[in-house]
Amino acid sequence: MRVRRRLQRARLTKMRRPLGDIVSLTPTGFDTFLHCPRAFYLREVLGVPASDAGPTNDQGLLVHDMLAHVHMTGSCHDTSHVAAVLDAHAVDSDIMRELVARHAQRCPSAAAERAAHEHTLARFHRMPKPMFMATARIDACWVHDGLLDARDYKTGNLWHSRVCDVPAARVQAFVLGRAAQRRGLRLRLRYEYLQPEIDDDPEPWEPDDDDLVAVEEELRDAVARMHGYDDWPGVGEADACRTCRFRSICRDSATPGEPSWAVLTALES
Repeated sequence: MRVRRRLQRARLTKMRRPLGDIVSLTPTGFDTFLHCPRAFYLREVLGVPASDAGPTNDQGLLVHDMLAHVHMTGSCHDTSHVAAVLDAHAVDSDIMRELVARHAQRCPSAAAERAAHEHTLARFHRMPKPMFMATARIDACWVHDGLLDARDYKTGNLWHSRVCDVPAARVQAFVLGRAAQRRGLRLRLRYEYLQPEIDDDPEPWEPDDDDLVAVEEELRDAVARMHGYDDWPGVGEADACRTCRFRSICRDSATPGEPSWAVLTALES
């Protein structure tokens, strides 16, 4: 009887707290958690589909893909090559050429010894607990002048003047830092804004060993807080909730509405 009760309590605890022993952490997930634990719970833990429409990032994803193709098959400084790649993918336009040209002004490929594009890195934190697995997909990395020069291409709004202040950059630095250390390189993480209305990129981040230790502890502390939640509260602030993809189904939303999910209706007999 006691064994049965223990098993029942264990099952109930697991139902109340579906977060696994090893938490998966991504740049977007970490940023979401800091802004709103409830949104993180719905999206990252439960995998609930978004209930509300949001702005699309089609152009951003497209230019990421095109820059990867341009670099893997030639040079972004070769305008004829760029035009051929864009034409081959039926996306040749003035705006796409301008976005690629803005990158070419800041591209270190000419001096690079090695390069990787659209590359996913992972790093596991085991001790001290709690454990977590951090992953990050990096748009581009170049090795040059003793640097692991990592770039995150951006086509959205500029929110920070320094990359070190961006929550998502913590996860990127955590996985990239180990890769740089193993190669005897310094890490430089740069957010590269491609749209013409943004004149200057935020200040790049070159974290040292002490910075990387602090980053690891910050991520571990966040995961510990995740394990402490049973209720996963929402932020409940109008400015934050207004653009949330779960605002219509979140019990703590300050801007509730009707979800945009498709609704099945009964078929007429």
